[in-house]
Amino acid sequence: MTALESPTVETAESSTRQWCRVISGALLSALSVILTCYLLVAALLAFVVSTAADAEFVPAGVLLAAIPGWLTAFQVPLLITGAPLSALPLLPTLLCVLLVSRASRRVARRNRLRKPEQALPVVLVMSLSHAVFGMVLAITLTGTQVPVQARPWQAFCCCGLVAACAATVGLADRCGMLYQLWQYVPSDAWRAVRKGLLGTAAVIGSGAAVCGAAVLLALPRLYERSVELAGLGDAAGAVLLALLYLPNAILGCWAFVTGAGVSFGASVSTPFRTATDTLPPELPVFAVVPPSGLPSWTPVVFLLPVALGVLLGHSCRNLAERSRDRQHLVLLAVLVTTLVVSVPAVLSGGRFGGEYGPLSLRPLLLAATTFAWLAVPALVTSRLVGRRDTDLVDDADLSSGSGTDAWLVEADSKTGGDPAAEDSSAEDLTGGDPTAEDERFPDDEQAEDGGQAEDGGQAEDGGEIAESAADDLGTSSEPWVPEQREDQWQDFPRQEGELLEAEGQREREFSALSSQQSG
Repeated sequence: MTALESPTVETAESSTRQWCRVISGALLSALSVILTCYLLVAALLAFVVSTAADAEFVPAGVLLAAIPGWLTAFQVPLLITGAPLSALPLLPTLLCVLLVSRASRRVARRNRLRKPEQALPVVLVMSLSHAVFGMVLAITLTGTQVPVQARPWQAFCCCGLVAACAATVGLADRCGMLYQLWQYVPSDAWRAVRKGLLGTAAVIGSGAAVCGAAVLLALPRLYERSVELAGLGDAAGAVLLALLYLPNAILGCWAFVTGAGVSFGASVSTPFRTATDTLPPELPVFAVVPPSGLPSWTPVVFLLPVALGVLLGHSCRNLAERSRDRQHLVLLAVLVTTLVVSVPAVLSGGRFGGEYGPLSLRPLLLAATTFAWLAVPALVTSRLVGRRDTDLVDDADLSSGSGTDAWLVEADSKTGGDPAAEDSSAEDLTGGDPTAEDERFPDDEQAEDGGQAEDGGQAEDGGEIAESAADDLGTSSEPWVPEQREDQWQDFPRQEGELLEAEGQREREFSALSSQQSG
């Protein structure tokens, strides 16, 4: 056998071909995601430009303007005439993360990737392709005379980091990363993490409800801002901008509800005070903030996080048997919710360019208030509603109170552990009469024993029985199984108490029979 025909070389070649196939598939998927995101941004800009009042639609200009839009979708800070724009919308970022994660999962499914180490080339190709493309776009903007610029190193880092995180999320379940983590994490902790994710969904829903209520209350001001715009195209652009910043607005409403508030420049908006003098009037999304102060009933919104904490504690009431372990799991669920809310809150802050800003959701204070508002009601609720320690019965108590062990102890106390006492008790059952033992056997067996005694004696019978047993074992290759009747287990008692009662009944019958024979 030559070296080329050896199994080792064939395995190495197949592994190399598999890696090449995975890398090429991941590269094609990354290019398709990049192109899809770019075309979506270009389509949105074309819609806004075509509906604007005094704008001229130029396809080359729209494609060039789509470059900073694509960078914005991957959270790359921009410079508008030298002023930083870092408060970027989160909705395009969520859509890009969804596309990258789905593309990575599709690559893993086509190439049958099942192990965590097999996900590494897909993550690397996805992250590096987006990072290089973002850096190329930033360099392209630098070579033009457009007022929007981006730093190439920031574009490389931000695009690569977002794409790597999205690809990891898409491959976590497919390539067994979650299973590897599951082996080292207790099952109770996994259930607590699940409750924390459900709590995050409840937090997002609460923020969306508060945002919707604020929009309904601010409809007159929103109408006034829309009338000040030039035409239908400008209004459509303002609505589109507000939709892109919708996740940011939801997080801002949750920060408002928890009391952390939203800061814009030197002013802070909380349920107790607000200031609108530093808000940019050009953005209709800021019209939801009341200009003349808040109503007196605004602190009632603090009941919303308290209600969420109560619901979270009620859902965690059966996570563990012991109250102390259950409280630890409740704190873990609240911690997961706090982390998931705090990370996008950091990304939501930044400057709007020019003289406005910076905008901040105060993420550290938001994390502290979110944890406090959810943890305290959840702990109290799980303590009151959950199972208490006094309801638990130890295994020793269960074993000491069982009927079987008590009966055995009573029997041992009567006999004293003496074999002679056991034999004397057995003789008492038969009354010392050998004829009573014959009553314990059927008549057929007695007749059979009698016939064998007349033919030849006990020694010959024993030899015949041994020979017949040896013949049966020699002729049969299967293990010997005693014969069983179909109705053998029909009247067998299923409970231990019934079994004891049946044994007592048989003992009473034997004693009555022995007394009759002795009399």
